[in-house]
This record gives sequence, C-alpha cells and structure tokens, in this order.
Amino acid sequence: MAPYWSSGLLILSLGASLAEVVFRCPACTAERQALCPPPTDTCAEVVREPGCGCCPACARREGDSCGVYTPRCAGGLRCYPRPDSELPLEQLVQGQGLCGHRVDPEPPTWSLDAREHASSGQ
Repeated sequence: MAPYWSSGLLILSLGASLAEVVFRCPACTAERQALCPPPTDTCAEVVREPGCGCCPACARREGDSCGVYTPRCAGGLRCYPRPDSELPLEQLVQGQGLCGHRVDPEPPTWSLDAREHASSGQ
C-alpha cells in the first residue's frame, strides 16, 4: 500500500509544480524593435502588435474587423462579435469581430425593498 500512496503524492506534487509554470513573452529589446517596419503615416493610433510582438501596428478603427490575433481596436473601442453570430468566440478567434464603442455593463440596481429583505435575512 505504501508504493501506491507515495506515487499519488508524487503526482500531486508534480501537478502543483506544473500549475506554477507561467508563460511569459520575451522582452522587447532594442535589437528586436530595430527589426520592426515603421508604422504607416495613416495610423491614427499606434499600438503594439498582438501576442508577444514588439512591433508597432495601426490600431483598428470603428467598424474594422478585429479578433484575438489582430491589432487592438483604438482607444474607446472594443472588439465585439457580430450581433447575429451563433459562435461568437469562434468569430473573435478567426478575426471576424467588429470594433465598436466600448459599452460597460451597468451594475445591478437594487431596489430599497430588496436591500431591506437582504439585511433582515429574508
């Protein structure tokens, strides 16, 4: 029974150490940035390319297609799946979303009655 118990501990400790492995992008050194092409003159806003890239890229404008692997949308915009999408996450992965004005969800509003019931434990 002891070998079974010790192998279980080994697996647990191995799993715990693997859970601590964090992927980090390599540093954007001056040498890496020197290899980047300059952004075009038509860029309204320059952002860093997606992923671990170090090069500058033009931010996407309102109505431009966007996704996980495309440059970010410009300030005040966010990449949203199209409203009629049956698979919104797939659309974003495939770069088929659209940059639109950022809409922050409103916090839930509690009525006075709901707060009174919550505080009284009902």
